[in-house]
Amino acid sequence: MSIKITRRQLFKLGFSDISGLVFEDEKTENGKEPMEVFRPPGARKKEEEFLSLCEGCPDCSRACPHDVIFHLGPAAGGLEGTPTLNPNNNACRWCPDMPCIEACPTGALVFDRKRKDETSPIGKAVLNLETCLAEEGILCDRCAVTCPSDIKAITMRNRKPVLEKELCVGCGLCVFYCESTPVSLNVVPSSQRSKLN
Repeated sequence: MSIKITRRQLFKLGFSDISGLVFEDEKTENGKEPMEVFRPPGARKKEEEFLSLCEGCPDCSRACPHDVIFHLGPAAGGLEGTPTLNPNNNACRWCPDMPCIEACPTGALVFDRKRKDETSPIGKAVLNLETCLAEEGILCDRCAVTCPSDIKAITMRNRKPVLEKELCVGCGLCVFYCESTPVSLNVVPSSQRSKLN
């Protein structure tokens, strides 16, 4: 997906934003796909459908009690104004009542209280055991303890973390609480989201 920006957006950008766009285009030309954005919990699985419903209103970000959701700026081109979050920098708390979804007036974010496990994930965590403290023999279970209790995508087996990717919602709590340096977990955008052309 190459980012297209309008003239108005170009004049709103700073120098660092412009150089970032140049390098992003370079990645696309070299055959590497630019990084997808993370969408809030419950976002429609197909990006095209999400974008057709999302009006870029601030309701989901205002409803977030942890100020995790923000809206993309002009460097995002046609995605400017749409909600996003970065679970690797600020973890989503995967609230039981999902106020961000409840606040969405257009249905771009969907939540079924009876089937919460079917709420679209933000992304998927990736575990690097090579940097994990447990792999070094240090007793650490922070990622397993902080994984939301109704999800439990990370469990401990033989004193080592085991990640069940199909259960992971990509909230980023495991990343936030990981004590290894470098951090042994990273969240990537969900593979369920379709890519824009």
